Amino acid sequence: MAERPKNVIILSSDEMRGDCPGFTGNPDCKTPNLDRFAERAVVLKNHYTVHGKCVPSRIATMTGRYCHTDGFRTIQQHLPNDQPDVLATLKKLGYESAMFGHNHCWENVHGEERNYKGKSYVDYHSFTYGCFHEMLDKEWPSPAPGPDSVEPMEMEDGFDYRGRIEEPMEFFCDDNRADQAVEYLTNVRDRSRPFFMQLNLGWPHPVYHAPEPYFSMYDRAKITAWPHEIPENAPLPMRVMREVRTGLDAPEAALREIQAVYYAMITKTDNALGRVLDAIEREGLFEDSIVMFWVDHGDFAGQYGLAEKWDTCMADCILHVPQIFSAPGLPQGRIVESLTEHTDLAPTILGLLGIEPEWGLHGESLLPIIRGERRKEAVFADGGHEEEMWRRFSFKVRATDAAGRKRRAAKQETYAECPESMARAKMVRTDKWKLVIRLAGGNELYDMENDPQEMHNLWDNPPADAPVAQLQQRMIEWCLRTDTDRPYQEQVGA
Repeated sequence: MAERPKNVIILSSDEMRGDCPGFTGNPDCKTPNLDRFAERAVVLKNHYTVHGKCVPSRIATMTGRYCHTDGFRTIQQHLPNDQPDVLATLKKLGYESAMFGHNHCWENVHGEERNYKGKSYVDYHSFTYGCFHEMLDKEWPSPAPGPDSVEPMEMEDGFDYRGRIEEPMEFFCDDNRADQAVEYLTNVRDRSRPFFMQLNLGWPHPVYHAPEPYFSMYDRAKITAWPHEIPENAPLPMRVMREVRTGLDAPEAALREIQAVYYAMITKTDNALGRVLDAIEREGLFEDSIVMFWVDHGDFAGQYGLAEKWDTCMADCILHVPQIFSAPGLPQGRIVESLTEHTDLAPTILGLLGIEPEWGLHGESLLPIIRGERRKEAVFADGGHEEEMWRRFSFKVRATDAAGRKRRAAKQETYAECPESMARAKMVRTDKWKLVIRLAGGNELYDMENDPQEMHNLWDNPPADAPVAQLQQRMIEWCLRTDTDRPYQEQVGA
């Protein structure tokens, strides 16, 4: 029997859809390094985030708890130091830790001192003066366009599009973040201690832009485009985003351009991850480490005529994300078909390390699922805000520039035009069905086997075989099971 892993390495990309990498079956998008990693690991083919926003989804991965239980629902929050999670547990056990890229999870991760032991959740991170901070001075030139390069489009900024990057990339660009991680793995880490390292890359999060040769890599006319029309009986958030942000008459060429540049950003991200995976291989860390590739949530990237994300949209392009899991003793090249979700990652990591959690987790270890002993019947997600909060989003901003083109402030304009588009929503998804319940109305029901792109909302006219009552029962039981258990009451120990 293989020895237990001792280190934890998490490689993270921001906003990558689950249907994009080559290892998930996309024939258009090139991800050779992730594909190579997938061949030696377990691929969770039907893995789902539990929230469509960065911070809540990242916190759920580290706590193994659903976001609503602890009140995580915005990007203005972080995991407080007194709430247990995977990293805090490992720190108590003497693990060294390192964080590169943006945090989006822990509350007290930055500081003034070079050594953060006892003061922060990480020992080393991108802001550490000396080695890592000085590495940020490096520039990464952007190649000049060639005779066969694609010309960027003129596009209103409601699409979050900037086209080709021609200036050098620098400072906290993903290339520098990846090099910091390689430096840590190769030259900095204390080899007498186990370690936790998380690399958080920022792409392919919009804005949609890329340097050459990536920008011109994908033929806009030949890629298989996602559907660009609004779904039948579409939910309110989709309708208002299409009307206010990208426009009801969003041109086909613009939406294909967004998808092609989004693919370009993914391939550029894969290139950066490849350097880190090579370092893991050179250091022999696959033999004694959990190595994960993980993503917080997805992106519209032109689907439904929309850009970026919206955390009360529960479409698979937002919630379905790629996930690769490697550890000593796990099979190589296995594709797991069962549904899985972010809350399952913490108990799986702790189980592989032989650590008993000291707090209540909602997720389950994936080891029986990986072994094929069982399947997960349903996954869940939630998003949105209480009425008092979403009404605060209703302030107006100048959403156009002097030429009348939409600015990125068009996202705030969407809030202002329709605050209830951010009303609370919850989702339950099985292999065949998806149900979304919205506090402001406009519920959704999809037959995911026959309508995987979610183009026909059946809520107002469900088929006779649609198990609506059973799905509602699942959602109610989920809410009851995961109702808040905070604050912790010392006198009763719970």
